[in-house]
Amino acid sequence: MKKKKSIYDVASELQVSVTTLSFVLNGKGQEKRISKEVIQKIEAYVKEVGYQPNHLGRSLSTGKSKTIGMIVGDINNPFFSEVASGIEKIAVKAGYTLIVASSNNELNQMKSVIKLLNDRNVDGFIISPIAGIEETIADLKKEGKPMVIYNCFFPELDTYNIVVDNKRGAYEATKHLFENGFRNIGFITLDLYSQNERIEGYSDFIESQNLSTNILKLPYELNYEGIIHKITQFLTTNDTLDSVFFSTNFLTLGGLKAISKLGGKYAKIGIVSFDDHLLYDVLNPGITAIKQPVKEISSTVINQMLTMLDSADKTVEPKTVVFPVDLIVRASSAKR
Repeated sequence: MKKKKSIYDVASELQVSVTTLSFVLNGKGQEKRISKEVIQKIEAYVKEVGYQPNHLGRSLSTGKSKTIGMIVGDINNPFFSEVASGIEKIAVKAGYTLIVASSNNELNQMKSVIKLLNDRNVDGFIISPIAGIEETIADLKKEGKPMVIYNCFFPELDTYNIVVDNKRGAYEATKHLFENGFRNIGFITLDLYSQNERIEGYSDFIESQNLSTNILKLPYELNYEGIIHKITQFLTTNDTLDSVFFSTNFLTLGGLKAISKLGGKYAKIGIVSFDDHLLYDVLNPGITAIKQPVKEISSTVINQMLTMLDSADKTVEPKTVVFPVDLIVRASSAKR
């Protein structure tokens, strides 16, 4: 196989410096006052030989790899995949490549992924954090790496955060069930730091009405069949439940499967999901859901990152942007 030309090979063949070549390849020839003749010479040669600069060669002269590292909790979660897709579309238009990696909500894997991306000299990080990663984030901040935290954040860290009003959303969803006549409301969630505000919202409303909290926390590493099994056990053990609030749409799908298998009186259980899903509008009954503004989250995250990358001063004032959520009412939570 023919060896790919390096930036040094091309510079030598053109008898120009690597720096000059890089400036022209990055569209900065005129800005750096390189002569038109040299620019035309380089562009013609590059086109003739089909040379494609690699990220390392480009970053040697510009200090930028034109890549952004994004870490999601679980790429199988529709929320994360939708946010990543929205971010990538804008990043590509701005000339950046988005590298998406999943931590699978596992601390050591998240640390490894961050190190790998940092070693690849990504220009900035977009991170959905988990408990225990605070020190690593603090170290990135000390390095001066542009960074946007989304989905959840650590109040003690001075970072730029973009989240939704999880607590209010969970409170309103629980209140909605109560107003429709449900009194024994269960809450099924994951044992994750990012779910804490949703647990608080549910618990606050339940306690405000002197009702009993009934919470099932599932280990995040459970597979789909394991989730169905645990939810089935929870429902049959707590057979007075008249409704269930699921804290993610992946859990909702598992819950729907469990309820379908159980049948009988369980088919009448009221259901609300945190996170909407395309299927919820076509299922019978349709599933009531808390909808997150995915497009707004995506565009705000990447536009803030691009602003950081374009700024000569990479220090950014700590800020937390909180988006409201919407309750989409469908038949699954109708009065029984």
